[in-house]
Amino acid sequence: MSPDFDLLSSIRYDHSLRDLQWNTLANGGIQSPYLLLRYHLDRLLDAAEQHGWQFLRFITHDSLKIACDDAVRDASSDLAVPSSTFKIRIIVTRAGVLKASAAPVPPLPSLDPGCASLEAVIHDPLPSIFEPLLTICLDTEPTPSSVFTRTKTTHRPHYSAARNRLGVPPLPSPSTKDVLLYNPSGELTETSIRNIAFLRGSPARWVTPHSSTGCLCGVMRRWLLEQGRIVEASEGELRLGNLVDGEYVLTFNGVEGCRLGRINMV
Repeated sequence: MSPDFDLLSSIRYDHSLRDLQWNTLANGGIQSPYLLLRYHLDRLLDAAEQHGWQFLRFITHDSLKIACDDAVRDASSDLAVPSSTFKIRIIVTRAGVLKASAAPVPPLPSLDPGCASLEAVIHDPLPSIFEPLLTICLDTEPTPSSVFTRTKTTHRPHYSAARNRLGVPPLPSPSTKDVLLYNPSGELTETSIRNIAFLRGSPARWVTPHSSTGCLCGVMRRWLLEQGRIVEASEGELRLGNLVDGEYVLTFNGVEGCRLGRINMV
């Protein structure tokens, strides 16, 4: 029996994104306070297709933007201290009903949420814009790949179990700790809430797990691939056997943009 679930997407709202040229270009040349909004729409529609849902005609860019605008307005009216940065949680039901809610999040240390992806050589100490570093702990068990790892939904017991095994606080509790997942074949895939890339090759470049591993094809991952800031791994390039304790890892998602972390295999 298949589980009950909704499609899920998390979007960053930030006034400073209006002045970011690459975000404007990704939004069809229109300035937007939403990080890669059109990419979120594409991913929702792709997920609906993968799950065999037939509501594609009901979800449009305009309806998604209106839902986000309403969520930010409602959340802003409830705040004693104004905020210009929010995380918007988008839920789409099997019937095609779109729901949005927003909660304030801290500003990013850099005005460009993609700047960490430009660091192909990392020197200690790191610039303050990359702090705090994430601690990415290797899971103790594999996570089987499925349509629920390839798409983002509210059915997330596999991610919750991985976080629990490594003592990572349950969401939405904030934490600088996350868990690195791998599939039963020993291929690295993602963390519980972020896509990943590792420095590999000479000259070094950021390499992300191939989509064939069963990882989520996130919106920031898509943009980074399109811009050539990351490349997909070749067969065998990102496996448990070539992971190095303490090495840097680039993480990315649609709310945080890009961050740096270090691998903890203990």
